[in-house]
Amino acid sequence: MPRRLHNWSYEDVIAFLKEKGFSFYNDRKGSHEAWINKETSNIVDIDYHAGKSFPLRTLETMIRQSGISKKEWITWAGK
Repeated sequence: MPRRLHNWSYEDVIAFLKEKGFSFYNDRKGSHEAWINKETSNIVDIDYHAGKSFPLRTLETMIRQSGISKKEWITWAGK
C-alpha cells in the first residue's frame, strides 16, 4: 500500500486513475501503457512492472501528466 508518494505500485496507480475517470488507451513501446481521461484529454504513460514500486521521480511525472494535484494522490494513499 502506498504511503504518501512512496511505495506506489502499478496496481495502486491504476486503481487511483480509474477512480479519477481514466481508462486504458493503448500499449506503448516496450512495457509502457497509456491511460486517458476522456473529459480532460490528459494521458498518463505508465511503465508496467508488477510487484515493484515506482521511483519518486517517475511517480511525479505521472502526477503531472494526470493533471491531478499531488495532494489528491497523497490523500488517496492515506485511505
